[in-house]
Amino acid sequence: MKKQLISLVAGLLFSTAAIYANQVPVSANRLIVSIEKSTDATSLDLRMANLEKQGTLILLQDVSGNNWFSHYVWHKHGFAKKLNLKGMPDGVYTLSVKHRDATIIQVLHLSKGVLEFSEHQKMEVPTEPGKDLVKG
Repeated sequence: MKKQLISLVAGLLFSTAAIYANQVPVSANRLIVSIEKSTDATSLDLRMANLEKQGTLILLQDVSGNNWFSHYVWHKHGFAKKLNLKGMPDGVYTLSVKHRDATIIQVLHLSKGVLEFSEHQKMEVPTEPGKDLVKG
């Protein structure tokens, strides 16, 4: 019984760590965005939580600014979408999630139909002029 309990707790901790590894929380409103490659490597899974029924814009653009996908989420607490990138030309794309004053950007590379992510997601949060981010 004790071994089963330890295995259960270890499994829960491991699965929780895996879930949070690919998420970018926005501290002010606790928005959670998860962007992951699907198992087929030609699509991506986008999941968002804590939208608080606020408007959220999702954009997939190439480096020339052409929109390949756009969607506006409204009156929802969460959202999930699988974006199929098959048939898109090779190149660099940005997936942006704009929620309130924050923007999360993930750079994507599509080469020979295979999707790769740059290592880092970027979060942009505008600040008030003269506001010290360290002191608040």
